[in-house]
Amino acid sequence: MPASREDSPLSSADYDILVAGGGMVGAALACALAGNRLRIAVVEKQPPQLEWPPEEIDLRVSAINHASRNLLENIGAWDAICEHGIQPYREMRVWDQSRLGDIHFDSASIGEPDLGHIIQNRIIQAALWQQMQQHADIELLTPACITQMDPEPDALSLMLDDGNRIRCQLAIAADGASSRLRNMAGIAVDVHDFEQYAVVATVGTPDGHHETAWQRFLPNGPLAFLPVSPSACSIVWSTTESESLELLDLESSAFCDRLVEVSEGRLGALECSPQRARFPLRSQHAQSYLAERLVLVGDAAHQIHPLAGQGVNLGFRDAAVLAGTILHAQSSGEPWHGRPVLRRYERARRGDNQLTRKSMEAFNSLFSNSSPPLRLVRNFGLRAADSSHIAKRFFMQQALGTGMDVPPLCRKRLAG
Repeated sequence: MPASREDSPLSSADYDILVAGGGMVGAALACALAGNRLRIAVVEKQPPQLEWPPEEIDLRVSAINHASRNLLENIGAWDAICEHGIQPYREMRVWDQSRLGDIHFDSASIGEPDLGHIIQNRIIQAALWQQMQQHADIELLTPACITQMDPEPDALSLMLDDGNRIRCQLAIAADGASSRLRNMAGIAVDVHDFEQYAVVATVGTPDGHHETAWQRFLPNGPLAFLPVSPSACSIVWSTTESESLELLDLESSAFCDRLVEVSEGRLGALECSPQRARFPLRSQHAQSYLAERLVLVGDAAHQIHPLAGQGVNLGFRDAAVLAGTILHAQSSGEPWHGRPVLRRYERARRGDNQLTRKSMEAFNSLFSNSSPPLRLVRNFGLRAADSSHIAKRFFMQQALGTGMDVPPLCRKRLAG
């Protein structure tokens, strides 16, 4: 079990690295750093759920690409994730509201067994926590919350919400889009409000989803069906605030009828559970990833529209690059917690994260628009892309995480 507040000697503990946030990215980063003579603390305000009814499906899911799967394999968490249940998707179909544009991606066309996996967030987090518990050099401090951060000449001093202080050589903020550590450090954030809400739900697909991710662009935003089990899909419906409230208020049967209508019945009959939720959509990017003895990763550094399901993949890529940067500097005898070393991580990640963020903003703006000229442009673009093997191969490689410089931890390791 995670260390409790009572059995952790917080007042006298010193750590090399403190990870604020034990979510998917923070936990993966801690596992990637473990086993390298570093004493690591992970501070998390609430320990994750580790057990749940087998038939229950979490509303929060992620599309895990091949690079992220390789990372999870390399840090020892993938087998436990598979035991809980994963759902590969081998094809993707995207079409526009006007029905004139349609594009089909098939993993077989590029010699891949799948395009990725849809996995419940809690499955990933539970597997990562189980992996962290196996490392003697990782101490889990939970429930705990950092309330104050004070730089010292040779360390960073952090106060917890019970009044105890801990010191570390480097703090890593993996504490989400509203990061407390980022705010304490005074790092500003550039924000883009999409003026949209995402409605999430799980729907049964008795006619099957064909291991296909389906996405239709509607006037108010995209609707995605992500296969999360052999007989169910997780939906993410981006729309206006008023329509999101209307969708939450619908009875299950009426919600199902609406889904079948707007998806043009491509998945056949649907079965809807009453559990639905919504959250506001915005993208943001920290103006710096660094402060004194502090570095940002994941949503603390950047947040993008969920349009392509790339958010957690970018965070895992942050974790892989930061761990590799720190461990390489450590093995070379460099001050791994110093700004010159950490700047290498920022330079490696900032451009990729910003490009993905801006691309998702532009893509959402183009397709969530009923202007006739734009409709012609996007329909022509979809048709042209669907007829071009080269273009489709490029898009699929980007989605797989293999179309760019891949950090070592995100590469497939050969057996033996």
